[in-house]
Amino acid sequence: MNMINQDISKLKEEIDSVVTKKNYETLRYVLFNEGDNTPFAVHLFIKNDKFMVNSRDERSYVIGKTFEFSTFDEAKVKFLKLLDLTVEINKEDIKLGYSAEYYSPLWNK
Repeated sequence: MNMINQDISKLKEEIDSVVTKKNYETLRYVLFNEGDNTPFAVHLFIKNDKFMVNSRDERSYVIGKTFEFSTFDEAKVKFLKLLDLTVEINKEDIKLGYSAEYYSPLWNK
């Protein structure tokens, strides 16, 4: 494993640790794989030496814009905020009688 892969593994572990603490394991997210087509996922990846964060729709098209950050810590904050918003929005949709983007016990109780 080269140095870049080792560094990315540590960053993934850091994000996964927070996801576990927040009980967000059922949320759809993708770390460091820009080409992954998981629908309704929040993505964090590196492109052109910048950390990028975006949300995707049911066809894996970017919703809104891709946010660019110089540091991992900045990107991590935005990534986690988007996960928080995913929970809030889907809870509100269920409450209003709409369907959620996908099943999660975080909002399908």
